[in-house]
Amino acid sequence: MRIIAVAVLALVLGFAISWVLSNNRPIELEAGTWLGEQARALPEFELRDHNNQPLTRESLNGKWNLIFFGYTHCPDICPTSLQALNDMLQVIDDPDVSNALRVYFVSVDPDRDKPEILASYVNYFNPSFTGATAQMDQLQPLTRSLGIAHAIRNRVEGNPVYDVDHSAAIVLVNPKAEFAGLFGAPHDAAVMARDMTRIVEYN
Repeated sequence: MRIIAVAVLALVLGFAISWVLSNNRPIELEAGTWLGEQARALPEFELRDHNNQPLTRESLNGKWNLIFFGYTHCPDICPTSLQALNDMLQVIDDPDVSNALRVYFVSVDPDRDKPEILASYVNYFNPSFTGATAQMDQLQPLTRSLGIAHAIRNRVEGNPVYDVDHSAAIVLVNPKAEFAGLFGAPHDAAVMARDMTRIVEYN
């Protein structure tokens, strides 16, 4: 009887150790880069969203946040990426996963992208998306902390037409407002949906 008890205890311990090890493995993603324990807190910042309300680091608490930095006059990568994010939400069939996600479009062209412009732009892709921006001195601490490069080019005073260069990555911020990962371009909606499902379910 004692031998059986020891054997059962060993079996239970084996399952427990196996469960712990399996749940501490890094998340294996198809397209995204997962920072895991290397996730780092965002700096304090304050943007204005498309409803002219403040958007701060604290606003990102409690949800998984996908943030794309661009501008509304962008001819290609911005609309393509926002459409991919919308399609990603449609592909996710688990409401617990989709309800855990928020999508933000942060403009790095604050002079042209006023709240009403951002509202119209993001609502075109998905009414649940949030647009936001701020002046450069307020934007840069956030973009630098995330490794997002952006620059205005060919701007002439009095001319509203100019170019904006920006990174094409979608940044992932976890429910603790920490930089947790990113998705590089090109963005595949179905692949991102699978990756985000793994991330939300893992955590």
